[in-house]
Amino acid sequence: MRLLTRSGALLTFAVSLALAGDMPTGDSLLQRYVDRSGGVEAYARAKNMSMTGTVEIEGRNISGEVTIFEEGEKSWTAMEFAGIGKIEEGFDGETAWENSALQGPRILEGEEKITAKRAATLALITTWRDVYKEARTTGSEDVNGKPAWKVEMTPKEGRPETFYFDRDSGLLVRTAAVLSSPLGEISTQATMSDFRMVQGILTPFAMTENAMSQSIVMKFNKIAYNVTIPAERFALPAEVKALLEKKK
Repeated sequence: MRLLTRSGALLTFAVSLALAGDMPTGDSLLQRYVDRSGGVEAYARAKNMSMTGTVEIEGRNISGEVTIFEEGEKSWTAMEFAGIGKIEEGFDGETAWENSALQGPRILEGEEKITAKRAATLALITTWRDVYKEARTTGSEDVNGKPAWKVEMTPKEGRPETFYFDRDSGLLVRTAAVLSSPLGEISTQATMSDFRMVQGILTPFAMTENAMSQSIVMKFNKIAYNVTIPAERFALPAEVKALLEKKK
């Protein structure tokens, strides 16, 4: 029986080596995505971006408008829902925050802040080595009925994430992660689609976020790079400033 166990372990190891040999490396898949979606030079020209469109919570008859600005390592997102009000979140390079008409302001700390900082990095995909210490291909899985390579991204700070690259197009079509929140640990997925060329970069115009059986669908009608963003756009809202001062 011990011999059989050893043989089984050896066989498993051999099969693992064969599978690993058939899979492209995480590094190569990231580079392929950059190349297929526009190239390093196109990304280097993108100093900031703006996105406007609609947002809907599926199955709840709740919809509104969404606006996103990103520049360097700063970001601001606002969602406005009729009858609910505005929900905002942002990162100004130092402070990660949320503010809503229903729950008021909140300063993000720990894992939440790390995740917000990483998400705010505009050049994340081309400078991924500055943020992640490893990109490892772990297998293949279908995304919307099409096979995609799974790459485990291990960041220098925070929990690992999984990137899914379409095996045919090479595009990044899904990300998955476990996020910290006031409700505890939440498994999330963001699926990207409707890629269109914008100033030399193939950019997704639709994104569906899934968490805790809820689906939030964002469809953008306008995305642009290198726009004029007011300097105060990334400034902390008054309510967030007041809360930050109180905490200090």
